[in-house]
Amino acid sequence: MVTVQGLLIGLVLVALVAAAPGAPLMVERVDGGLRHEASITKRAFDPGESIEITITIRNAGVNPVSLTFFSGQRFDLLVRRPRGDEIWRWSHDKAFIQVIQSIPIRPNEPLTLKGSWDQRDYQGRRADPGAYEIIAFVTGRIVGSERAPIQLPALQFTIR
Repeated sequence: MVTVQGLLIGLVLVALVAAAPGAPLMVERVDGGLRHEASITKRAFDPGESIEITITIRNAGVNPVSLTFFSGQRFDLLVRRPRGDEIWRWSHDKAFIQVIQSIPIRPNEPLTLKGSWDQRDYQGRRADPGAYEIIAFVTGRIVGSERAPIQLPALQFTIR
């Protein structure tokens, strides 16, 4: 039989594991039948370590949903300090083909996008140790919707 004390110990252990620096971090947003998720592999990184960001878009509905993109850009990533100072943006040094493309996403089918940050700011300087946030944007628009881009909640992490 499960006791209250045993249940509390279990909950504390789960919370400790979830808050551990090596634990992955994921945020999500549901919009128009699509579940958008952004994740990083852990919550704390060594200086200079590449930070990989994965964005997964999954159709949570029963009918196909199409995302329309108005350029070759599918996503963007913004790195900032918690007070809002922008450090780096994935798209800042990129050019994108100007093309309109609709991508159908079938039920439960994922569309996965990946990007990374090398911990350098716009001037190429290494980012200082401390707290940061990554905000992922999906630049596509759900067919029939006027909203774009789709902004996910911030992923908060630390550079040691």
